[in-house]
Amino acid sequence: MKDGKELEYCNLAVWFDRQTLHAMLHALVGTGATVSWKETQHQFHFLVCTQESTSEWRLDRVNGFYKWQQPDCSIRDTRVALVLYRYIQKAKGHVVVKMIHDSGVLVKHIRYGEAVRIVEIKGAEKKVIYEKACSVTMDQVIAALKRRDAEERIPVLRLELDYELATLFDAMQAKDTAQIHRSTERLKQLRKEMLLLEA
Repeated sequence: MKDGKELEYCNLAVWFDRQTLHAMLHALVGTGATVSWKETQHQFHFLVCTQESTSEWRLDRVNGFYKWQQPDCSIRDTRVALVLYRYIQKAKGHVVVKMIHDSGVLVKHIRYGEAVRIVEIKGAEKKVIYEKACSVTMDQVIAALKRRDAEERIPVLRLELDYELATLFDAMQAKDTAQIHRSTERLKQLRKEMLLLEA
């Protein structure tokens, strides 16, 4: 990269719906990259070519959604890396992003589309810049571990979140405080469940 930076993505796990996946591909084309893809019944395969590098990724098709799970990948083009980062956040995905500079490394832990921990490493020094407090109880963790249908539940849970967000929006427009409170509490429960299932 021209500015001496490199981005590494580790432990990537994100679910895309078709609309978000296609929007990401169009955004990648907008960076000047050449993007080609091929879709089969079980996989979505796409190739991103820039002047700096060529990246090839495969997503699994599960119940009408696209599951992208990858242990690690290095991206030398910052424009491509930033598009991926934006859409991982938009799709409420999980990833550890390492930004490698000449002076050190900045490590961002993203869970459910939000930064939960940011660490700066310079030589032997390690400094925690930000850490989000955990609001999940041990009972909730045990309940999530007992569930065997997590992959089937996640897409349904996303639809429930979308429905509840739409209900909240309508309640806000109508200034229905009782429904606003009910929707807010329901969204908190759904968010906790999603955090547990995607952990």
